[in-house]
Parts: sequence; structure tokens; C-alpha cells
Amino acid sequence: MKVDDNQLVVVTLNENPEYWELLGFSLSRGKTGRSSFMLGQVKFVFTPTSGPKGISSVKAFGINGPIDSLPFKEISNDAVQNMAFQERSSHRNAISKIDHLVVTTADCDRTTSAFESAGIPSRRVRRFGNQENLTRQTFFWLGDVILELVGPDSPSGSEQPAFWGLALVSENIAETLSVFGDLCTPLKQAVQAGRSITTVKTGDIGISVPIAVMTPHH
Repeated sequence: MKVDDNQLVVVTLNENPEYWELLGFSLSRGKTGRSSFMLGQVKFVFTPTSGPKGISSVKAFGINGPIDSLPFKEISNDAVQNMAFQERSSHRNAISKIDHLVVTTADCDRTTSAFESAGIPSRRVRRFGNQENLTRQTFFWLGDVILELVGPDSPSGSEQPAFWGLALVSENIAETLSVFGDLCTPLKQAVQAGRSITTVKTGDIGISVPIAVMTPHH
């Protein structure tokens, strides 16, 4: 199977997998005992440790090391090909893939330069807020997944960037809302024209990763 350069293929979570099952994700357990599930071409792997919770690292095909200290781990072509033959998960929450992975930074210029030096060009920039406190969003492609970099328009410190949250795509938003019940906000219009979005109340069930769920692109 041909995999596009920079395609996001693995997201490693320092999370309790049981909490994700409460949201309707169907998990499998491998020979190592680690729980995982697939969304599109991306495998989510749970490796609970005593370290900081959330997204601990990612793997993207052809990216072989950190980007502005963000932990991009190396993955071999053989490992990617083996993933291609894994059975795709079917989730009762009707979520099918990642729309975008959100990264926060205190210095958009520095982190953007690091991505571009790694061969991941920026595709679009959006600014919002008042003139004294502008926020910048810069968008990149990791294969079929958008990476959204968010931070102040002017550098605000030397803090390192971090993987922050996820926006996922539902093929049947009514089914998603039914499974989530009180664990999500009412559906509303998204920033993207023609799409709707809900935010998962992840803190209510012990999940550290902010999650939004959207209807598909038209």
C-alpha cells in the first residue's frame, strides 16, 4: 500500500482506555496487552504511564524525529504496511476519522519554521481576536489529517509546543449525539461553512485530551 509522505499513522495516548470506551470507541488488545483502535489510517495506542496525561507522541510516515521538541517518533515502512492489513475499527459512536490534530505553541514563527524545515509546508494562516491580542492559526497537512497550530500572533515566551486536542469526523452525527448523551454540548454551526460541531465533556469522564466532533466536509 502506498502511503503519502508525512501521513499521520499513530497517535500515542497516556490515557485510561476504559474512559474512551465510554464514548463508544471499539478497542482491541494486542499481544503486548496494549489497547488500541483505528480511525481511518491512524492507529490510536494507549500506553498509560505516570507521566503527563494526553497525547504523548505521534508517528508520521517519513518524519524521523522531533519537530520543535514535539515528539514525532520514527516508524518504518514495514510497520506502516503491517498497519494497512489491520482490521479497521467500527465504532458505535459513528466516528470514522480525524479531521485535525491541534498543537499549541507560544511562538508560532518558530514552530512554523520547524515544520517547514521538516518538509511540512504551511497551507493557510488565519488570525482572529482584537489587534492587541491576536491569535494565529496555521494549517499543515499530515497526509489526510490537518495539523492546526494555534498560538499568539506575536511570540509570548519560550514554552515548548504541545499536542493539545483532536477534532474528529462523524458519519452520523445523530448517532454520535445519542451515544454521548449528556457527555457533549449541543450541536452548533462550525467555523467551516456547512458543518456542525459538538464538544465532548472529556473532563467529566477523566479524559485529558480535548475532543470535538464534526460533520463531514461537503
